[in-house]
Amino acid sequence: MSTPTKEPTNWRGLARSATIYLLLMLVVLVAVDWWRSRAIPEGQLPQVPLYTLTGEAIDLHALSADKPLVVYFWASWCPVCPSVSPSIDWLDGTLPVVTVALRSGSDEQLSRYMQQKGYGFTTIHDSTGQLAQQWGVGITPAVAIVKNGEIVAFTAGFTAPPGILVRYYMASLLH
Repeated sequence: MSTPTKEPTNWRGLARSATIYLLLMLVVLVAVDWWRSRAIPEGQLPQVPLYTLTGEAIDLHALSADKPLVVYFWASWCPVCPSVSPSIDWLDGTLPVVTVALRSGSDEQLSRYMQQKGYGFTTIHDSTGQLAQQWGVGITPAVAIVKNGEIVAFTAGFTAPPGILVRYYMASLLH
C-alpha cells in the first residue's frame, strides 16, 4: 500500500494572492474614505470659539500649527464608538487629540459617561450637532487629521490605531 504524497505548497502563488488581496482592500478603503469625506470642507476651518467639558478654551488652528492634530467625532449613543474610543484614548498619550461628542445628553451626563468608560481625552460637547455640521461630519465615529487649521485626512466608521497612525504620519510628512 502506498502512502499519499503531499503536494508542495506554492508559496509564491500564496504571496502573490495575498499581495493582490491587500492592494484591493487598500483601494476599497481609500475609495470609501473618499466617498465619506465628500462633504468635508476644503481650506481653513472656521475659527469659532470651542470649549471643553471643563470650560477650557480650545483653538484648533493653534493646536495644529506645529504638528497634526487628531480630531475624533463620537457619541455616547453610537454603537461603533465603544470599539474606537479606547484606541483614541490610548493614542491621546502619544498624539495630540481633541474629541467632539455629538448630541450626548447634558454636560453632566456626558461627563458621567466618560468617567464610567474611563476616557481621559479632551472633549468638546457638540450638544446641538452644529460643529459636526460645519465640518461636514454626518457619521460617527469619524476621525479628522487637522494640520494648520485645515483637514488633511478624514475617515469615518470603524478605524483601528494603525489606520489613524498612518493618516497622522502621512499628514506630518506631506503637509
